[in-house]
Amino acid sequence: MMIRVISPVVTLCCLVMLGCASMPGTPPEADPAYPFPARDTWSPAMQSEAQRLIATGGASLVGKKTLVVNGVTYPNDCTGLVRAAYAFASIDIAYHFGRYSGNGVLRLYKTLKAEGLLYATHYPAPGDLVFWDNTYDANGNGRADDELTHVGVVLSSEPDGSIRYLHYHIRLGPVVEAMNLTRPDDESDGPGGRVNAFMRMRGSPGTAGDNAAQLFRVFGKGYELPTP
Repeated sequence: MMIRVISPVVTLCCLVMLGCASMPGTPPEADPAYPFPARDTWSPAMQSEAQRLIATGGASLVGKKTLVVNGVTYPNDCTGLVRAAYAFASIDIAYHFGRYSGNGVLRLYKTLKAEGLLYATHYPAPGDLVFWDNTYDANGNGRADDELTHVGVVLSSEPDGSIRYLHYHIRLGPVVEAMNLTRPDDESDGPGGRVNAFMRMRGSPGTAGDNAAQLFRVFGKGYELPTP
């Protein structure tokens, strides 16, 4: 499938349906804590050991052809990548997947929603899962009405709103790219690359926005999931 080539490093959605299946910045009312709080930040003192392990371990997966953590091999798709990152903290975020139907992103979203762990913020914490809608025309109906098509994991968050996240790029595999929810329409290049990486696939019909901030859905505290 053709992709939108706009920068040397292009952010793509995951097309593997088992891993990845509105207007920009306007998630469904069913998601919690909207509109965004006026100002909310996290501090390193609030970061748990699990969050640190997820972020540092996840970063070590960049560029890997095979996702192996603690002897377990995870699928090469967006859900497989976040599962692998969480495995560094010995957290199996797929533990309750059998309770739900749908692709991996939808099952993960439903898992966190059932536990009250979804939330909105401009300044997420390392280890947070990040969900996106409309990264491509998943149902092939020619409209931008495709919910929960991609997932990644936050590695860092800065006071200016700059977020670095890990996700699975269909061509490059695990990559780290950027998003800034305080400047969702800014597609300029910053010191560390594009302020908001492009994510919607080239040729996808409908108007849903193009970059990671415009397609953002919600964050989730997967590190607080009750698992064995």
